[in-house]
Amino acid sequence: KPCDFPQFKHGHLYYEERRRPYFPVPIGKEYSYYCDNGFTTPSDSYWDYLRCTVKGWEPQVPCLKQCVFHYVENGESSYWERKHLQGQSVKVQCYDGYNLPNGQDTMTCTETGWSPPPKCVRI
Repeated sequence: KPCDFPQFKHGHLYYEERRRPYFPVPIGKEYSYYCDNGFTTPSDSYWDYLRCTVKGWEPQVPCLKQCVFHYVENGESSYWERKHLQGQSVKVQCYDGYNLPNGQDTMTCTETGWSPPPKCVRI
């Protein structure tokens, strides 16, 4: 089963308009693509390849949100910025008498940013 033109969030094929007329394409075909600012490829490189497979386009989520963590309000913060990809979590150490909302101690990088936000609230 051939692959139709790939529709994916937060990125584009290189030379997209020039390539569009050649779709659908056979299994095995691959195209270079890039992600919008704030998003990155699963390999964390500036660009990567989208491949037509029997299961459809791979990777299924070509552009992942990139969250930067170095500061949490009312909690222990790092001097270094650490980058995390969509789906990754980080443990947060709040000051005594504070917690993340709903008593959570971890934040997860989501498509829209940190959930919950990096802010410890008074218990």
